[in-house]
Amino acid sequence: MGMKHGRAGYSVYRSKQWQALRLAAKRRDGFKCTSCGSRGRLEVHHDKPVRQAPELAYDLHNLKCLCASCHTKQTMAERGYEPKPARVAWLSLLRKEIPQCSNP
Repeated sequence: MGMKHGRAGYSVYRSKQWQALRLAAKRRDGFKCTSCGSRGRLEVHHDKPVRQAPELAYDLHNLKCLCASCHTKQTMAERGYEPKPARVAWLSLLRKEIPQCSNP
């Protein structure tokens, strides 16, 4: 029949079990991004995506906390997207000019 709402893990992310597991992952990772250490808004990322490994959807060892910026970068890399060189150069310049702007 196909995916409901176009997202492979839709039913996973709507469950109470997922909400509890998200909190457990955040606690385990010290409420910070495992990539850059940011303590901003965190998202919980599946190392092996639900669409590829649905049996690992609720496995704590398959999860890690990432800030929104790192999560986007990770997801784009997993999907094969390369950042444009001009954008990388622009972000590098911003980080030099505005030190507190580590992950714009």
